[in-house]
Amino acid sequence: MRKTWKKAVALIAAAALLAGCGQSSDEGSSSAAAENAAGSEMAAMIISIAQGDPFLVLAYDGVEQLGEEYGVETKIIEALDKSEYSEQIRAMAEAGANPIYVVWDDLAAEAIKIAPDFPDTKFIVVDCYVTSELENVKTIVVEPQEAAFIAGVVAANTTETNKVSWIGSADQPVINKFRAGFEAGVSYADPSVECESLYIGDANDPNKGSELTKQVIGKGADIVMHSANKAGLGVIRACEEEGVKAIGADEWQGSINEDVVFWSALKDITGAVYQAGKSALDGSFTAGMDVYNIKSGSRLYDERDYEKLPDEVKKAVDEVEEKMRNGEIEVPSDVE
Repeated sequence: MRKTWKKAVALIAAAALLAGCGQSSDEGSSSAAAENAAGSEMAAMIISIAQGDPFLVLAYDGVEQLGEEYGVETKIIEALDKSEYSEQIRAMAEAGANPIYVVWDDLAAEAIKIAPDFPDTKFIVVDCYVTSELENVKTIVVEPQEAAFIAGVVAANTTETNKVSWIGSADQPVINKFRAGFEAGVSYADPSVECESLYIGDANDPNKGSELTKQVIGKGADIVMHSANKAGLGVIRACEEEGVKAIGADEWQGSINEDVVFWSALKDITGAVYQAGKSALDGSFTAGMDVYNIKSGSRLYDERDYEKLPDEVKKAVDEVEEKMRNGEIEVPSDVE
């Protein structure tokens, strides 16, 4: 393991890194802030792709909510190359950030290596299944397959061509949970509906997302769900251009075009990020993994979409949701 930097060097490096790579906000008022038992003055999130990704925007919203409530400064730091991961994480820890969020697998693995050097700093791993037995590391996961299952039920009850499609960013465990849920939901609602699932291979390229979407539309799909981060915006754009319906992911994406994005499979990462950070500041932090799903109260869809559904589709959604809550339907998390 890399040795801890000398303090003076670390502080200088931290200042340089923050100036060059980060975005910060300090809107919280200490006079109105919640009690900060940890005494932290900064919460930071480290990401491995450029800012602007819709999912990361949602995740950082949770950090900003934490900052506003507890009166701490918030920063988002880009570590765009693997060679920067250790450097950025250490810089944040040396600068006093607590908690430090790291998003996705590669950053998570590096944070777990570094966490023992900073036992008083809470590290929060976001949106992957990397775990640790360290007392200062927590992993948070919002399970997406239940929301995707309902999206599949809606798609199967809405398609006019009997062909739908799911497009993911990459063949990865978190993304495949969306796929597993969507495919299962389609099959549950109507086994005769065909569902083609494909991967873009890039979470950050909307043009590739658009090209792949036009391919499946050309083969007859009239509803396309994406789980493709920024590339998913290209999926929606292609649906708009070709006059077919799209299903969004993570947040309510009807704001792009409600006539096209008629349904969104929600993933409340904002709330999960906020709750995990709150535990770090109020003294209730526990190590391990926190899983958010239908039983923990996670929202699976937006009421604006639900209200626009035909009555028979609303009934199907209601029945499926109730069966999921009481355990009659167990949604798969792995692709068959």
